[in-house]
Amino acid sequence: MLPSFAANGFLPLGRYSISFEEAESMLVSAPEFQDSATRTGLWGGLDGYLDRFLTLEETYAPLLDGLPIVHRLWLGGSFVSTKPDPGNIDATLLIDTRAESAIRGKPGSKWLTAAFQSRERMRERFGVSPLRIGYKPVAHIFQPERLTPDERTYFTQRGMWDDWWQRCRLSDQSDRSPSEESAAPARGYLEVRL
Repeated sequence: MLPSFAANGFLPLGRYSISFEEAESMLVSAPEFQDSATRTGLWGGLDGYLDRFLTLEETYAPLLDGLPIVHRLWLGGSFVSTKPDPGNIDATLLIDTRAESAIRGKPGSKWLTAAFQSRERMRERFGVSPLRIGYKPVAHIFQPERLTPDERTYFTQRGMWDDWWQRCRLSDQSDRSPSEESAAPARGYLEVRL
C-alpha cells in the first residue's frame, strides 16, 4: 500500500520503501497532480538521469555480476509533497561502491563522477538535484571498533541525509537555510527500489 500525504502536505514521519512504478503513480499520475505543469516533465528528467546508470549496468553486466550501481534512490523535498508544481526533484542516490569500483576507468564510467559534480548542472539538464551516498554493505555493525574509515563515512552520510529528508524548512524564517530550529523530524520521504 502506498503511503498517503498528511494534512500538512507531506508524508508522515519515516522512510517509505516503494518501487519506481509506485513512485510514479503516487507523485506524477495521481489524480491530485493531473493539472501539474511540472511533474510529468520532471519525472521524465529523472528517468533520463537514472537511465545513464542503468545503461552502465547493462553494458558492464559481466563485470558487475548482478550488483546494481544504484542500490536505492531516496526522494524528498517538494516533489514528495502535495505541491502541484515543484521546481525540481531532490534525490539521494545510494551508489554501490563495489559496482562503482568494478567499472571505474571503463568507457562511459565518467558519468559516475559527472552525475554528482554539479547539482546546478544536473538540475538544469534533468530537473534533478542529486546527492550521493557511497553504499557499503557492512556485516559488523555491532562492532564499531572494526569499522573501516570508508564504512564510517558511509554510516555518517546515510544518517546525515536520512536526517535531512525528514526536516522541513520553517516558513516563518527569512533565512530558510537548515537551522537548529528546523532540525526536528517533520516529514517522511521515499526510498525507491529500481
